[in-house]
Parts: sequence; C-alpha cells; structure tokens
Amino acid sequence: MMGLLSTLPPLTKLPSTLLHSGCIPSNEERDSVEQMIAETKTSLSIIDEEITRLKSSIALLEAHRQDVEANMATHQAVLSPIRHIPSEILAEIFLYATSDAKISWPHRPEHKADRMPWHLAEVCSYWRSIILSLPNIWSTIHVDLFSTYPENVSYPCLTRRFHDFIDTCLDRSKNSPLSLSLRTGTPWTRSSQGVEVARELVCSALVAIVAVSDRWQALSLELEDLFSFHTLLSPARDRVGRLRSLRLASSGRSATTPRSWHAIEAFENAPQLTEVSLTHISQPTRHIRLPWHQLKCLRSKGNHFHEGEFTRLLNQTASLEEFKSEDERVLDLAAPTLASTQDATTSAVRLPHLRTLSISNKGSYISRIFQLFTTPSLTSLSIHSRTAYNAEHTIAMLRRSSCVLNLHTLNLESSRDLEAVWEENYGIVCLLAETRGVEECALRVSKSADEIIPRLTARRGMGGNPLRSPVLSTTGSGGFGGYGAGGPMSGQGGVLLPNLRVFSLEDSYCESAEEMVEMVESRLAPCTNGGGGGCDGVDSLSLTAHLSKVNLNLSRPAPPTYEELGTLKAVARKRGCAMKIVR
Repeated sequence: MMGLLSTLPPLTKLPSTLLHSGCIPSNEERDSVEQMIAETKTSLSIIDEEITRLKSSIALLEAHRQDVEANMATHQAVLSPIRHIPSEILAEIFLYATSDAKISWPHRPEHKADRMPWHLAEVCSYWRSIILSLPNIWSTIHVDLFSTYPENVSYPCLTRRFHDFIDTCLDRSKNSPLSLSLRTGTPWTRSSQGVEVARELVCSALVAIVAVSDRWQALSLELEDLFSFHTLLSPARDRVGRLRSLRLASSGRSATTPRSWHAIEAFENAPQLTEVSLTHISQPTRHIRLPWHQLKCLRSKGNHFHEGEFTRLLNQTASLEEFKSEDERVLDLAAPTLASTQDATTSAVRLPHLRTLSISNKGSYISRIFQLFTTPSLTSLSIHSRTAYNAEHTIAMLRRSSCVLNLHTLNLESSRDLEAVWEENYGIVCLLAETRGVEECALRVSKSADEIIPRLTARRGMGGNPLRSPVLSTTGSGGFGGYGAGGPMSGQGGVLLPNLRVFSLEDSYCESAEEMVEMVESRLAPCTNGGGGGCDGVDSLSLTAHLSKVNLNLSRPAPPTYEELGTLKAVARKRGCAMKIVR
C-alpha cells in the first residue's frame, strides 16, 4: 500500500491568489487548473482499482478464516468433554430433553419441543445411534389430519408424507408400548371428490394404526363420523392386551344417529383397560363394547344418554375411582325415596371406590345426577354449574354417603347469575356446613361477601372441632329452598370448614374486601413473636387448622382498588401463609 502511494503524483496546490481572491483566472491559469484536475482523476482511478482489489482479497481472507475456524472447531470437537460422557448417561440426558416432546405430524411450529428428537438425531452419527436406540422417545405419536393443510396439497403427496412419518416412528419405537392419537378435522376441501379422497386418507391412517394394535397402551381417536369406521377397527379385537387408556370422540352423523350394527367392539376384550374418555357419543353403553366393570377412571363429555342409560352406566362401572361428567344430557329420574336413611340409600347406585367426582352441567342436570349415586369413599368433589345451582341434592348425596369427613377437596363454581346469586350463595353455605372435613376449597362465585365469607370468619364462641361443629339444618318446614329454617342466616353454630388450609376465591362482583380481610385474618396462625395472643391487633382463634395458602381474584364493574387488602398480605406472610392477590 505504501508502494502504491509513493508512485502517485503529489497533491497539487492552487496559488493563494486564486483561492483567496475573486479575480477571474487567466487563460494560462485555467489551462494549469484543468491539467491538475485531469491528473487527479487519473489518481482516483488508480486508487479505486486498488480498493476493489483489496476488498476482493479481504473477502477471500474472511472466507478462508471461516474455513479455518470450522476446521479448528472440528479438531477441538475431538477433544470435547462431552465425548467422555458414557452413552448410558447421554441416553438419560436425551430422555430428559425430550420428556415434553410429542412426535407430531404435521409439525406445528409453535410446539418447538416436538422437534427435539429430530434435532438430536441430526447432530452427529454417534448421537443419532443413541437416540435411535431409545424406542420410548418415538412411541408417543400424534397425527392431526387436514387441519393444517391448504387446498393445493395433493392427496398422493399427503398420503406419502403420512406413511413416511408413521413408518419411521413405528420402526424407531421398535416393540415398545405405543401412545397413539389420531385426530381429523374438516377436510381441506368440501368438493365431493375431495371428501372422498380425504376419507381414503383417514382409512389409510387407521389401517396403519390397527396393524400395530398389539402394542397399543394409550389410544385416542377423534374422528368425524367415528362409528362409520367400526369395520376398520374390528381387526384390533383380541389384540389389545396392553391397552390401558382409551379416548373416543365423534362428530358428524355418528354423534347423533349411530345405528345398532355400527357398534364398536374392538376394545371389548382389553384386560388392562382402566381409563376411558368418551366425547359426543350417542348411547355409549349400547354402541361401544367396553369392559365397563374394570374401569377405574371415566371421563364423559357431551354424550347423549337415553332414559335409564346413565343409571345403567353407573351400575356397570362399580369399580370407578374417578368420574368426570361434563355437559351430559341425562334423562334418568331417581327412584322415589322414603324418609328413612336406609330406604334413601338403596334408591341410588353405590360406587364404593369413587374418590374423585367432577360434574359440569346445567343446574337442573346436576341436581338430577346427584340423586343417582352414593359415594362413601369420596375425597374430592368439583361442581361447575352453568345455570342456577341448587345444593339440595348434593347435600342429600353427601349425607346418605356419610363421606363428609372423608371429603378433603372441594371446588365449586356457581352460575354467577346476579338474579339468582342470593339463592346460590345460600345453598353454597349450606353445602360448606356439611363438608366439615374439607382442607382445600376453591370457590368461583359472585357477591361472596353477602353470605359466604361472613360464615367462614372465625369468631369467639364458635367451635372448631369438625366432629362437634353444629350442622346447618336441612330438615323441617318453612326453610328457604328446602334447606330448612336453621341455616346460615341464624348466626348460630360453628365456623364453616374448620379444617381449611388452602383457600381460593374468584369473585366476579366484589364491592368491598373488608369481609375478606376479616375472614382471612381470623383464620391465620397466631403470631410466634413471643407476645402471645394476637398480632397487629388481630385475635387469632384456636381452630383445628390455620390457612397456609390463599389465592384471591376479585373484580367488580368499576375498576377495583381494594385498599383493605393493602396490609393483609404482610400480615399473612408474618403468620406463615402464602398469599396471592390478582387485581
């Protein structure tokens, strides 16, 4: 570079008489300046050529530098500490890294974890050999047909992609138990020809899945017109010895009008089947052959039961430990009950092993369902009423079940209909009075300060022992809504839920938090600062249990401030209670 500069002519300077004066140059001066400009242009051309050459050299050097760095990284990789990790440890790392992954087709960009097994297999041949030796990684397969494909994808291309995917997964999963999920949405086209080829693809997928039915451990089929595929599923019969969990969901014609000869019998002989989920099935006990008697967990959503069928289902599933019913159309009526407890008990189906029960439905259906069974071992109860909730039949079920001290978890969501809020909250209080053994309670209600929260507040003179806490009367005449005259409005009796440790409240219409502050403070553990008695001017009563965790989500039509909650969190923390407040 210095050699080039030495060959260039020196920069010329104009006379000061031309630079610092306004005179017009003479002809000789004009010729001299033009010659200087021509020489300068020549120098610029030489410099530009050199700059271009140097830039090209720099680009070549930079590219070569990247090659050198890559070569060095390759050499360093040979000495990488990860090479010293035994393959068994590396396999455990891969299993942990892919624990949240689900082998899905087609790939969903928003679910990056699902791509982890494929990425690990692309790192190097050694990693690939290890991850291909772990069949469990490839044994959870989810297939979602149609929902993500545009119209311009041809049927042969779609079919080829699917079979490449499923064949790869089945080969890599070796002989390990499979968890398979097949879901079909609306086909990418509604033309008659398009619907036909779409159905052909579903049939092709079912054939591939049924071929490995002897490896099914968990199976989920969410198909449009499910019962029309009963013939393709029939070869799986007597080959489902490993099947433990089954989910069947239907839509379209089979959801409303399956024919008797469309009954699915593929899962009738499944000796290990204990968990079943049914969605949008008409007359499930008639159109699906299952070993109902051995089921431990049943989830039923949006199914249509003919009159008497729901009771028949309960009679067939006497071994249930968990039952969830959501938006069921139940037509059954409980048998007439007499006054005696013994006669009332014999009128309902007894589910002796049921521990977890969840009901989400209209209030009228909830009342009807609770009349149909008896649950002496119940420990967890969840109720979500979509219309006005009446607790009368829930209380009656708990009483005839004699499970009020076994029940430890209660989740209750009312309709939050402001026109029925008083009746709902009154019934909730009556229900809380019956569930004296509850340790964890979650309420989603409106205007809880009117009835519920004051009755949860511990005041002096209230008993705390669950075995001797007075129960709100539900007998006698003259009471509201059939609950009786002696109720939460009387102001007598013990504190509700004396064993309560975890409390969650979501109130959609809370005008003031003063009652909430009083209730929480009254149920906190006493201070341990050596002063004895209260803390921060608050008396803590001696309860069977004290709150250890509180979650509050309060709102109202106007923007909430709830200044009353300002110091409550600090008081709770001081007394060993974790509190979360959503405003």
